[in-house]
Amino acid sequence: MRALKKIKIVFQEKTIECEALFDTGANITVIQSSFFKKNFGEKWQVLKRSIHVYWINGHSIKVNKYATLEIIIDEFTFPETVFLVDEFKQEVEVEGKRVKLPNLIIGSGTMDKYGIVLDPKEGVKVVPTLLI
Repeated sequence: MRALKKIKIVFQEKTIECEALFDTGANITVIQSSFFKKNFGEKWQVLKRSIHVYWINGHSIKVNKYATLEIIIDEFTFPETVFLVDEFKQEVEVEGKRVKLPNLIIGSGTMDKYGIVLDPKEGVKVVPTLLI
């Protein structure tokens, strides 16, 4: 299941707003490297060894950078490590359809950790009872 929502990102005391794709099929949370650089500079960390992950269209991509930032959804703030993706496509083909991607994809690991759920009627929700 997938849903789009405007959120805020905080990194080193700078806050920006962006649209995020919440994707239960994604295992990790990723952000486009060029988008991160444009808004925060080259202030990321480099992994000792690159990892390969599968993109929304099934293609394998290499990830070698990350940053720890805060994600703000409604009134809730969550610290999270996000991976920076150089090969981030603006548009991918999924099941024969062209899909435009936002600059940030929030994966199921982040959603599970913080009690973020996707409701067919209400969209992205934070379930506060899971935050205890």
